[in-house]
Amino acid sequence: MLRLLLNPLFAVAMLLAPPALAQSLKPSQLLSSLTVTPVSIPHPVLGADDHTHLAYELLVTNTSGLFVTLDRVEVLGGGGQGHVLASYGGGALSKALVDFSRKGSLLPPGVAAMLVLDVSLPAGAPVPDQLVARISATRQAMGPDGKPVPMDPNGPFPARYSFTTAPAPVSPTPALVVEPPLRGKNWVAAGGCCATITPHRGTALAVNGKLYVPQRFAIDWVQLDGKHRAVTGDPAKLSSYPCFGAPVYSATYGKVVNLYDGLPEQVPGHPKDIKPETIGGNMIVVEIGAGQYAFYGHLQPGSLKVKLGGIVKPGQLLGLVGNTGNSTAPHLHFELMDTDSPLAADGLPFVFTQFSSPGTLAQDPDSVEDPGKELTIDPSRGAGQHIRQLPLNNQVVDFSG
Repeated sequence: MLRLLLNPLFAVAMLLAPPALAQSLKPSQLLSSLTVTPVSIPHPVLGADDHTHLAYELLVTNTSGLFVTLDRVEVLGGGGQGHVLASYGGGALSKALVDFSRKGSLLPPGVAAMLVLDVSLPAGAPVPDQLVARISATRQAMGPDGKPVPMDPNGPFPARYSFTTAPAPVSPTPALVVEPPLRGKNWVAAGGCCATITPHRGTALAVNGKLYVPQRFAIDWVQLDGKHRAVTGDPAKLSSYPCFGAPVYSATYGKVVNLYDGLPEQVPGHPKDIKPETIGGNMIVVEIGAGQYAFYGHLQPGSLKVKLGGIVKPGQLLGLVGNTGNSTAPHLHFELMDTDSPLAADGLPFVFTQFSSPGTLAQDPDSVEDPGKELTIDPSRGAGQHIRQLPLNNQVVDFSG
């Protein structure tokens, strides 16, 4: 028989120690009714507002038989021991929530929603190595008719409560520095990062059971003419768009690992025959290395200047801006991602070597009824020279060359 040899002093200490109190949960633990899971880890990127942005998403799922309303979400650094870095409540919380059930911040049993968060840190502020979320919520029971009713005050679950999630590590990898994929003035970073939920930021895709946000840092580059118009004639004609046919250049070194050509141009405003395989239109994916890929989408048919397996370098001509695939008007869709599949990927941040800007559009171009209207540029938002920064949503950018 195997004997355990105990240190005599340790054995005596065990005999003298008081018995531990039995409990189901520790004081720091709480039955939360919700699971909260980061879609991917936050990646820091320096924006053109001189702030470092940590853009990430939390999938919140009600795994209980109760109704749960999200009241406030706070993001803290340092594993929850640091200061509140971002806070969402009321209207700000509603704007940050992608609610798949379309019931707002109320999550019925079994329902999930996605929080789209942006932690914005001023220049020079340290970037935390971890982020946690503090969730404040209100529970309601299910009544006989299946609708929410107040909780029993003598029940085991408090109606109002808060809890802190497990820490999410922040990526230590800096954003990749890339060359501009376009040349010329008045390029609008439509659908850009970071705080506003755009069709890029707010779209999550489930592929083979895994959730991705592939367009987290993607930009749809649309060009304005000298009068700041996105359309200069009949909006049904491709020639009315200043960016149609503009040269597209490689932003990086790399190898072409995914490519599609041959899709016809769409009639602006009326895309048709869209399938998952052709959403990106005529496209090029370049493997950069270190698990990073560059994607160029919606190119003109027959304009691609590279072949599958070919090696490209910065400034090399790749093709021309078109309107193919899931596109309502000519533009270049540019992004970095962590796989060679544009839909089954998580978006990665990037910064341009340099660019200048006259400011940011005062209105979202998608909300303007007349596509030929002259747009207003607000010079108080982002105007000036920018080095190794990411243009933000609807910023107007001038690329040299």
